[in-house]
Amino acid sequence: MKPSALSALVLCLFAAFAAAWTKEDHEIFRLRDEVALHNGDNVTFYDLLGVKPSASQDQLTKAYRKKSREAHPDKARKNFEAKRVLDNKKKGKKVTKPATKKEVDAYMKEATASYQRLSVVANVLKGESRERYDHFLRNGFPKWRGTGYYYSRYRPGLGAVIFGLLVVLGGGMHYFALLMGWKRRREFVERYIRHARRTAWGDDTGIQGIPGVDARATPPPVNTQQWAGDDSDDAPQEMAPMNRKQKRAMEKENRKDKKSTVAKKARNSGISTPVEAQLTSGPQGAKKRIVAENGKVLVVDSAGNVFLEEESDEGLKQEFLLDPDEEPKPTIYDTLLFKLPKFAYNQTVGRLTGNTQAVEEPLLESSDLPEEEAALANATANNLNGETRKRRAKARAMR
Repeated sequence: MKPSALSALVLCLFAAFAAAWTKEDHEIFRLRDEVALHNGDNVTFYDLLGVKPSASQDQLTKAYRKKSREAHPDKARKNFEAKRVLDNKKKGKKVTKPATKKEVDAYMKEATASYQRLSVVANVLKGESRERYDHFLRNGFPKWRGTGYYYSRYRPGLGAVIFGLLVVLGGGMHYFALLMGWKRRREFVERYIRHARRTAWGDDTGIQGIPGVDARATPPPVNTQQWAGDDSDDAPQEMAPMNRKQKRAMEKENRKDKKSTVAKKARNSGISTPVEAQLTSGPQGAKKRIVAENGKVLVVDSAGNVFLEEESDEGLKQEFLLDPDEEPKPTIYDTLLFKLPKFAYNQTVGRLTGNTQAVEEPLLESSDLPEEEAALANATANNLNGETRKRRAKARAMR
């Protein structure tokens, strides 16, 4: 499936998912949550009116009239004192003082809200929304009710909106953009290296079939097959391959002999402290110089390494190794989610403390070079010494 078709499909699914619930459904969800909060999780609209789900419209109307008379705020005010005495009696307390105005106002506020909730519930059951409520009552209320419902219920403030945008756009989306740019530059450098190898030596690896290399310098092939049995004339004339155990034993003996020879030679020559071999940068062995399509001068050595040749202001030509791993993979700490607070801190506290370096640090690293030029610049070491240190680290890791 093409990316455009996939994007269109995802957009259609998202639109259908977002529009799955109507405005009436959202009203039912909201009302159901309020009933569950004030009357209990298992209390239905029918329980609130005191009727069964199979009740007719006449039964619903009669039940609502009865309940509304009982829950009316005017009647609730008269019954407040009696209800207060009864509630305290159940708790084992004796009422000696009348209710304060604060207690009466709090009770009347709850009674008014309960009366209004009862009226809305009756309107839902007496109207066309009853069928939708019965559907949710039979099949269960959905856990996800759409972004519009939650936004209307829990409307975030300006600070929450700014923080959410910073996390989504400055964190997730920015990291995705950085990662895609890093992958695109890396793939370009890898294609660039393969093209240079193919142009120089006629092969992608730059190792097989190198012209100009003396064939006598090539080590003879190692025969992995040995005679089995003894060296007598009665030994069989067939060649049998050595098993793994025999190979490991022979390699171990060869290493012992080599170490003893080197140690003996070192003692005889008076060498007391071994010196690590100095690794240098630059092409190794046979090399070819080519000019790429973009005008860059490249040097490809016999091991397939590709170097970018540049000339310094003094006219000295230097060769920098092209390595896709030279540019580090971006992390979440490279996004605006972390860069923006740091930048704000540098521009405020940094100025007060006189930290010029922190003040001049840009919010985001940018380059005026074209994307291909930037990819090649990021794939080379900062200097020749940096490349040498990198080679030395790789050589130690291979030991």
